[in-house]
Amino acid sequence: MKKPTYQSSQSIYRNQNAAIRAIFDAASSPRKVLCVALDYAKAKHVALCCDGNGDILKKPFPVDNSAEGVSYLCDQIDATARRRKIAKRGIFFGGEDEPSYVANFATALRGRGYVVARVNAWEAKENRENFLASTDNLDLLGIAKTLLSRRARLTGSGGEEDSESYRQIRELLRARRGLVRQQTAASNRIHTIADQLFPGFLDASKSGVTPFTEASLELMRERFSAPQVARRQQPALAKFLRGHHSRQAEETAGKILALARGALPPEAGRVPAMQKTLAATADLYACLRRNSKGLRTDAALALAGTPYAMLTSIPGIGFVLAAGVAGELGSPKKLPRTDSLCAYAGIVPRVSQSGGPDVLAQHGSTGPRCNRILKDWVVQSAQKIALYGPPELKDRMAKWQANGQHAAFAGARRYLRLLRTLVISEVPYLDPSGRGCAVAPDAQASACEQTWEVLVTKWRTIPDWREAAFAEDRPLGFWRRVAMEMHGVHLRLD
Repeated sequence: MKKPTYQSSQSIYRNQNAAIRAIFDAASSPRKVLCVALDYAKAKHVALCCDGNGDILKKPFPVDNSAEGVSYLCDQIDATARRRKIAKRGIFFGGEDEPSYVANFATALRGRGYVVARVNAWEAKENRENFLASTDNLDLLGIAKTLLSRRARLTGSGGEEDSESYRQIRELLRARRGLVRQQTAASNRIHTIADQLFPGFLDASKSGVTPFTEASLELMRERFSAPQVARRQQPALAKFLRGHHSRQAEETAGKILALARGALPPEAGRVPAMQKTLAATADLYACLRRNSKGLRTDAALALAGTPYAMLTSIPGIGFVLAAGVAGELGSPKKLPRTDSLCAYAGIVPRVSQSGGPDVLAQHGSTGPRCNRILKDWVVQSAQKIALYGPPELKDRMAKWQANGQHAAFAGARRYLRLLRTLVISEVPYLDPSGRGCAVAPDAQASACEQTWEVLVTKWRTIPDWREAAFAEDRPLGFWRRVAMEMHGVHLRLD
């Protein structure tokens, strides 16, 4: 007799953590599960032990945030587990979103073979018994309830090498993000001071000097004011500009001197202090720019080893945007469905529907609970595609804009769908004329060559780009070899 086949049913608990769920499935009963809730603090945490049913096995006790504290906590957990005959595989830890001062503590627990999860602070608060007061004990109960409902995310990389690489990308891009913000603040400050010392200098159409280039910053570091610049000799100024990689130095020097002689002079008594402030801010700006550029290069090199490198085949998407979403989304093996990705990025509106199936749903604004950094990356990507992307994506964005829709969010949702397809399949973006099985071989070859030009133009700005991005053990390099073998095209690396 043929065995009946069953289709796997979809769970209604889509947000449950798979690792915690596996712990409960492996245990013979919830009583054989030990949940350790932690209320983190900078000097001393508070821990609570309960079983899978929520019965408290050990009342709250303090734990130092140190190596001795880790050993003490593990000794207490081992003693509790022995009394209850709970295996080590049935033990897991969890606390609220991991702050920086807890990272080493959680790493030490993971190093001892335990599962360590983090819960959303808002959800833990909603699961508290008392909303009128807040104590460590009440917070612990909310954290424990959230952990037992399996609504948590794992900390660290879970021991997976590819996950560790995505963590590195995330740290690099988040650090660069902070530097860029500081760089923008420094540039605004430079504008404020320079517009008083030498009005019009930062306007390239008037001075001939592109703002914030090496020549521009060097001029602002010493004796920078309209009267002092006007006293300089044109040959000496031209030589200075030429030494700092300024094109057409003689013509530019003439423009600067003419502008300086006709500019309104600053108040004489304020000039020395403002010059020192401007020189210090210019040094800070140059330092921030140099380091943000270095982090961008490091992130690009790390990105090249991941399937997210395929995103750079989309016109308008560069290393920063591709690495940004790679760091926030993590391994393609764990990418959820597109609707979950959009909700996580905060680019879907709230929906309210009640009163029966015949009543239409009401759509509101997007909710505040999302990954705001990911939201920023995908919205920026949609805006770049609207400006520089392929015609099929640009036209769709223009259509949404003409219809009065939120084009940035709609484009971001479409981008996430495209991202998921490219990253999971590990294929680059191809022109529509070269996609599909029914397409002529010549059209497929032409589309591959067109995509290759886009990739090479972007990646050749990275040091050792041939080996870094297009070695055969890299996703882009593997695709290049397959494309040449299948379509008979020669994708040159020169």
